[in-house]
Amino acid sequence: MLDLQGRNINKLRISVSEACNMACSYCVTGINEHQVAPDQLPMQDLLKLATLLHRHAGIEKIRITGGEPLLYRELVPFVEGLSESGLEDIGMTSNGLLLARSVPSLAKAGLKHINLSLDSLQPERFRKMGRAGSLRSTLDGIDASLEAGLRLKINMVVVKGENEDEVADVLEFGIARGIEVRFLELMRMGPLYQNGDFKLVTMEEMLNSIRERFSVTTAQADEDSTSQRFWVPGGYFGIIPNESAPFCSTCSRLRLTSNGKLIGCLSNPIETSIRHLLDHHDPEMELKSLVMESVSYKKSQFTGSDLVMSKVGG
Repeated sequence: MLDLQGRNINKLRISVSEACNMACSYCVTGINEHQVAPDQLPMQDLLKLATLLHRHAGIEKIRITGGEPLLYRELVPFVEGLSESGLEDIGMTSNGLLLARSVPSLAKAGLKHINLSLDSLQPERFRKMGRAGSLRSTLDGIDASLEAGLRLKINMVVVKGENEDEVADVLEFGIARGIEVRFLELMRMGPLYQNGDFKLVTMEEMLNSIRERFSVTTAQADEDSTSQRFWVPGGYFGIIPNESAPFCSTCSRLRLTSNGKLIGCLSNPIETSIRHLLDHHDPEMELKSLVMESVSYKKSQFTGSDLVMSKVGG
C-alpha cells in the first residue's frame, strides 16, 4: 500500500506481548514496566488481524516482536498461522535468552530469520545493561539458530560509557560466524525521551572505532533499509543512525500492538484501533482506510516520543 508520500508500506511489526525477561536501560526504567496489556488479544484474533493486513493492505513482510516474543506461549502456532496465510517472510526480534530450546519448532513452523539483541560479549556487562539475563543463554541461542539454518542478524545498541569499546569485538564475533551485525544509535524513546543524560555514540564514532581494526567500504543497502551498510574484509555490517541520519523519508513500516492497535510512527505514536474489525463480515474497505489514517501520522523526521518500545517492539 502506497502512502501519500509514495512510500510502499509493506512491512508489519507485531508485538505479541509486552512482557519481557530483560529490562534494558534504554528501553524501560525497571523490569516492572513490562506488563501484559490487560486487553491483550487472544492469539487467534491477533493472527486474524495480521492476515487481514496481509490480504487487504499490502503487508508482505512480518517481524514478530514484544516485549520478548519467546515468552508468548502460543508463539509456534502463531508463526504456523502466519505461514499458512501465505506470508513467506516471517522474522522475529528477540533477546535470545530462551531461543536455543525454541529454534527447532519455530523453524519448522515457518520462521525464516531472527534479529537478536547482543549489547555486550562480557557476561557481567551483559547482565548489567539488561538488568537480567545470561550471556551464555543468548550465545547458545545464536548457535542453535545457525544450526537450524535460520538467517540471523545481531543488533547492538551502543551506549557511551557502557559498551562502545566493544563495537569492533562484536563485529569480529559476527564475521567469524557469518552473521551481519547492526549497530544502533540510541533512540530518544521512552525513558530517554527528553532525557538530558543521553549517552549517544554517533555513527561516525562507531565507524572510527571499527576503522582502527578494519578497512571499511560503503556498501549498497535496500532503499527502505533502516541501516546504512558497510563492508569489511570478511563480511557486511550496518549502522542504524537514529540521530545522525534518520531514515524517516523511506520508512515502510507499520506496527500492530498486542491489543489490536496500529501505530504508524514512533515519533507520533497515535494509536488507530482495528480490533473492532474482528467482528466485521467484510472489513476490507474500512481496514484500508484505517491503515491510511495510521500511516498519515508518519513524521518527516525522527523526533522521538515517550512511547516505551516494549509496547511495539523494535
